Amino acid sequence: MSFNKKVLKLLKEKKKTKAELAKAAGIPYTTLDSMLKRDSDTSRLTTIYKIAEFLEVSFEELVFDKPMLSAKNDDFSDEEKNLILDFRRIDERGRDTVIATLNYEVSLARRTGAFKLTASKRSLPVYNAPAAAGAALPMIADDYTLMETDEAPLDADFGIIISGDSMEPTISDGSIAWVKRQDNLNDGEIGIFILNGESLCKKYDASNGTYSLVSVNKKYHPIEILESDDLRFVGKVVF
Repeated sequence: MSFNKKVLKLLKEKKKTKAELAKAAGIPYTTLDSMLKRDSDTSRLTTIYKIAEFLEVSFEELVFDKPMLSAKNDDFSDEEKNLILDFRRIDERGRDTVIATLNYEVSLARRTGAFKLTASKRSLPVYNAPAAAGAALPMIADDYTLMETDEAPLDADFGIIISGDSMEPTISDGSIAWVKRQDNLNDGEIGIFILNGESLCKKYDASNGTYSLVSVNKKYHPIEILESDDLRFVGKVVF
């Protein structure tokens, strides 16, 4: 599948628009629309990837000046680094085979209880504007502090300070909730939400054909989501 078809397919799957993509990419809508119609940037992307592969650096490091992986190079053993380099050298069929095998082995390990997550010290952004576990607070801002920690789950993308007691005893007032960034949650999962411009930490309830944000602390009433509400999913709280 070509680059433009992949982008259009992903836009449709994620229910996003080309206008939103153009704004996020910082380019005019007409430029993006023309690029997707001609698939003009595919060769350029391929060339950059090949340059990065030859220089044995990541695509992100070459384009954005620094690696975008959360783990530092020192966190990998020599064997792990060689495996990454070998993975980059094989063709697409080989990579698909490696990924399929890895997914199978991880799935098997999870089912048998042999899968172990080992924490390593890394720097993660912790947002200074708290998410409310109680009264709603203003929407999450871009203001954050990088915190070096080995307590965050490996699938956490960022942390956010929790304000209020509505999620106690699961999440305490003033504690840091670690969040995996995703744009949807399953019924019963705890997440960070933006509801009508205000940030909340709640449990997502999608049962009985209705949608609500529910507190663990029973003294707080569920917040029913109406059709007129603007609800956005920031991510899932991971433990």
